[in-house]
Amino acid sequence: MSTRRTNAERTQRTRSQLTATARQLFSEHGYSSTTIAQIARSSGVTTGALYHHWAGKEALLVDVVHDIHRELALRIQALDVEDEPVALLLRSGQAFLALCADPAVARLLLLDAPAVLGYERWRRIDERWWLSATIRLVERARPMNDLGPDPDPDPDGAASSRQLALALLGALTYLGHEVAIQGAAAVDGAGRTYGVLLTSLLR
Repeated sequence: MSTRRTNAERTQRTRSQLTATARQLFSEHGYSSTTIAQIARSSGVTTGALYHHWAGKEALLVDVVHDIHRELALRIQALDVEDEPVALLLRSGQAFLALCADPAVARLLLLDAPAVLGYERWRRIDERWWLSATIRLVERARPMNDLGPDPDPDPDGAASSRQLALALLGALTYLGHEVAIQGAAAVDGAGRTYGVLLTSLLR
């Protein structure tokens, strides 16, 4: 194994450790009440070492948000569900809603992140993880005719696959907020609501 590869692996391990520690502290104390010094101390590194990897706390929060999305992606990959687009969309949405029942995740992903990063930046991160995959599933799920997917009934493209995907992701965000407020007891109801919306849009 080359020295370069060893150094890269060591750097990645350090970043992963710091990200995990930041996520834990942000979850426990909130973003605004957690300091860079606390994160460094809890990780057993110096503040200077932490700044070697991130310009500041906001940049570290971005990686924490990506870490949450990565966790959700792994949960979805592990789902035992048939390769049918509507079923995949439904189970993926249900996995997201279940994740939102975790108060720590809900606080970070739905409250702190958009407040600190700004809505547009927060939304771009979300879309980077989920928009393309959702569009592909929507395209597979839409009714087919001899020429391919049914043409949009609206000449302006209001029913385009991209806009349908955005509608589904937006609905999940708001339902996720509902679950975050009401707790785990709201997951099943939110999941059923999402299922109704999903089938109505893609029938």
